[in-house]
Amino acid sequence: MRVKEVSGVSWLWIVLLLGLSLRLLSLMEPLIDKQAWRQTDTAAIARNYYEEGYTLFHPRVDWRGTSSGFVEANFPLYPFVVGVLYSVVGGAYEWVGRLVAALCSTAAGALLYLLALRLGLSARSALFGSLFYLLFPLSVYYGRTFLPEALMIFLSVAALWAFARWIDSGTRWHFVLAVWLAALCFLVKIPTLYLGFPLVALAWERWGGRFVLKPSLWLYLIAAVLPTVFWYWHASLLFEDTGLTFGIWNRYGYDKWDRSILFGLDFYQTMLVRFWHSIYTPIGALLVLFGLSLPPTQRREWVLWVWLGGLLCYVFLVPEGNRKLHYYQLPFVPVGALFAGRAVTALLEVGGSQRGWSRIARNWTPLQRVVLVGILVVGSAVYSGWAIGPYYEQPNNLHKYYESCHFTGGIVDDKLPREAKLVVGDLDENAGAPHRAQSPTLLYYCHRKGWQITPDEFNPARLDSLAAAGADFFLVAGGFAMGDKVFWNDLLRRGVSIPSAYPRKWHDGGEFTRYLSRQRGDDRHFILVSLSGDSQQQ
Repeated sequence: MRVKEVSGVSWLWIVLLLGLSLRLLSLMEPLIDKQAWRQTDTAAIARNYYEEGYTLFHPRVDWRGTSSGFVEANFPLYPFVVGVLYSVVGGAYEWVGRLVAALCSTAAGALLYLLALRLGLSARSALFGSLFYLLFPLSVYYGRTFLPEALMIFLSVAALWAFARWIDSGTRWHFVLAVWLAALCFLVKIPTLYLGFPLVALAWERWGGRFVLKPSLWLYLIAAVLPTVFWYWHASLLFEDTGLTFGIWNRYGYDKWDRSILFGLDFYQTMLVRFWHSIYTPIGALLVLFGLSLPPTQRREWVLWVWLGGLLCYVFLVPEGNRKLHYYQLPFVPVGALFAGRAVTALLEVGGSQRGWSRIARNWTPLQRVVLVGILVVGSAVYSGWAIGPYYEQPNNLHKYYESCHFTGGIVDDKLPREAKLVVGDLDENAGAPHRAQSPTLLYYCHRKGWQITPDEFNPARLDSLAAAGADFFLVAGGFAMGDKVFWNDLLRRGVSIPSAYPRKWHDGGEFTRYLSRQRGDDRHFILVSLSGDSQQQ
């Protein structure tokens, strides 16, 4: 298949620059926005590469206790690259991770344009598809978070584009490129195996049912999937060694594969509202539906429907994960954007060839059509900005809590010895997964290694056991610790402080409360306790 000459390249550059500028907003902000716990986990791995050595196959987390910190995780390509860049810029600066994500997300917009052309879409549809991809809310926000999701989307689109290019050209170089991109994609995020649907559809379109007899396709399959098999086998060995895992296979704790929720209406209502509001926006969702209603005009366009079908299967396979975590739906953005691009192109068509939804405006002038499309694009962009506002500054005092954690962590980092091991007490954000850190944020902000425990573990015996294992300090939000009188009295016995006042200690609750009432720093909300056994007031 010969791909049409790419037109409107200057417009594509404008679209990409717009998308990048949106993703550079709040680039310098600390990791206290939505999914802060997941971002700090990723950032900790990157920082540990920088500080403890670039052993790619051995990612390390902060919530390691006295272990090596090696953790069972997805292939850590993104944090490894960020860690290497830390050595280039001379420090572990979080904006580096955000910038890498922003560049990957924007580059995915360019590749989506090229992929659309390979699938037979017009240059106009491809351009608008890229535009909507870069404007949709979920893409904007997660296109600049310290997470591997932006890299995942880039590799997903790249893998499809490279595969289509290879089956068109048949060259060895294109085959190698297609294999590498697919292998990296599956390694970085194993759920991207849903790409098997559009990949098979492309092979079917090229060779029909005979594709199963092509040795090169079997070689592609083996070469693309085998590294993933080896990596997750290796990662499972890391878990056996340290007992640390991100819960890839849900052997312990939070069950993101829980399909019992499929039998209730709440799951479907939640997902529909999310698609309408924060994945596509209302205008974008209508355009996606319009694009879905338009029949394919080129042989390969039907691959879009198969791609979307594969994603729907993924939602029903991992329903609880999709319900709980918004970024699980990020893969819907590129394919939905291409459907929206088809819809806009249909609305812009002039003449007797109008079909489907384009007939709505069949009596409109070209200028009126352009104005209509402009209103739709701008309206979607404005709604997108409003929809993701709570992502940047989380509601219900959660943002203020993370701000306080971040501020307190900086003080602890300055005050405590570098080798000190820390126990942090925090809420459970990962639904009771015993082999994962429920909230690794405080350890990350404090730049220390150690343990994280939840309020149900707050008891003197637990602190004593951790102290015996090598823990030096306990850090917890005062509101979590003071509610249990027995636990609070035990902390007073040991001697309580706040980070900015340490090493001064209080053993009298009344005196400590009066001292807190005179403080203004955000660290006044946190209790710091030495677990060394020295309970003498200073």
